[in-house]
Amino acid sequence: MLKRSTAAVLLALASSGSASAGFHQFNFAYGQAPTNPAAGRIDTIKAEFDADSNRFLWDVTFDVSSVVTRGFWLAVSPGPNPKGHAGELAIIYFDATNLGDDMTVTPKFTVYNYNGLNANSSWFDGSPAAGTQAPDRIFSSLDAGASSVISQLSATDTGNTRRFVLEFDASIVQNHTPLYPNPQGDDWTGLAFGSKIGVWFSHFGGLNATYGTDPSQGNFNYLTGWSYANHGWLDTSNLNTQFVPAPASLAALAVVGLVGRRRR
Repeated sequence: MLKRSTAAVLLALASSGSASAGFHQFNFAYGQAPTNPAAGRIDTIKAEFDADSNRFLWDVTFDVSSVVTRGFWLAVSPGPNPKGHAGELAIIYFDATNLGDDMTVTPKFTVYNYNGLNANSSWFDGSPAAGTQAPDRIFSSLDAGASSVISQLSATDTGNTRRFVLEFDASIVQNHTPLYPNPQGDDWTGLAFGSKIGVWFSHFGGLNATYGTDPSQGNFNYLTGWSYANHGWLDTSNLNTQFVPAPASLAALAVVGLVGRRRR
């Protein structure tokens, strides 16, 4: 049996920061909220964000029996619908256009400051202000050394389904200082979400994404074009997530529970 002092230490750990160690997870299944299936039906989504490590995961599966999904863009928030929240959130452009039927080419993704508009423009216009402002580029999977922060970046087919997985250390995103801060002074949250999540997720068939030379940047690894034939989406706010404790926290809580039962 554990000594009382040991149990007290574990209880203190479970009541302190170690108990909060873990991540928030969002699980979505078709029918949970309205979606548009014009570029492939969204079957499932699993998203995770760990506020301690800044680990971000987006794992989505589509039914592509009618239209093959070739990529997506994504902005998330800690609750509100991302649209209209300029200078607060990041937007990811995930490009699987060059996979081909053999699925041998690794997808690409780039991250920008979301300009808050309900439009395909953040990659070339960084602000909702009148005119066109330079984009606020944050990260590209094509950058040298980018692979060191990417845990998963894949696209796989199984019958009539296609799965995209993106998991990476989003510290560079979370620590970003927006080139165009939110006009109302709201804080930058990047890709973070907690007990609630807001999602602006669009996916595409017939996608054509290009990279190359920008007159002001020279050769670089960010988008120079993003056009598509089919457009589907999930567009929602304030969906519930669940908190998943880290294994150490679970173990401490389990031991504390065992000690309590033995005492009784």
